[in-house]
Amino acid sequence: MSRRDKLTGIFADTSRELAAANFSGEGDGGRVLAGPVRTMGLALDRMDQEARELQEALKAGEKVVELDPELIDSSFVRDRLDGEVTATDDLVRSIEENGQEVPILVRQHPDLEGRYQVAYGHRRLRAVRLLKRKVRAVVRQLTDNELVVAQGIENTARKDLSYIERALFAASLENHDFSRDVIMQALSTDKTELSKLLSVAKGIPSGIVKAIGAAPSMGRRRWMELAEKIAEPKVLETARNGIQKPEFGPLSSDERFMLILA
Repeated sequence: MSRRDKLTGIFADTSRELAAANFSGEGDGGRVLAGPVRTMGLALDRMDQEARELQEALKAGEKVVELDPELIDSSFVRDRLDGEVTATDDLVRSIEENGQEVPILVRQHPDLEGRYQVAYGHRRLRAVRLLKRKVRAVVRQLTDNELVVAQGIENTARKDLSYIERALFAASLENHDFSRDVIMQALSTDKTELSKLLSVAKGIPSGIVKAIGAAPSMGRRRWMELAEKIAEPKVLETARNGIQKPEFGPLSSDERFMLILA
């Protein structure tokens, strides 16, 4: 496969993953939830736009380069509660056996000369760094808005990014003074869904969210239920006491969530 085909395939692969991720989640009675369907439609539209922009960039001579991973910094907006990568992760083993097939997207660091900043591909970067290899990357001129939108598009397509991580990403973007329009683009969502995400992120203290973790099996309904319950001072106090108990930490993230919700 040519370099051009591989670059073009970045967005095509992500689009297919997005469709699969959205249609795999069903609501009560087997109905697909309206929110994820809207998110999917908006994200696919954005993916089409990104694919067209990529084609233009390729025509302009954009190419894949190899960079020292130690010269690349993370995005200024965190998007995962747990982004660590270990030697036993499937991603690490895949890159070790097959090489890094999909490049990451970076920009030149706006404040530090000679360094770069990731738009997307954080886990690939960590995996390559762990393997002590050069990282394959596309270097593109990106504004802050363009960086977080690119970062958000990749997040939307990832099946393992949980609801609360999306909510925290939205809140972080708002705290960085990004407009609602930019946040909606980054999350490939609409005003209604964004309001719910921000409501959950603001309604649950960060200390409790961090103690619970990503809770990958818990969707919007569960997190909104917790946010409503925790608004009661007595429930909040019980939750804060609960996360301090020694038996809380060893539980899985989903189990920790259910314990606090109970």
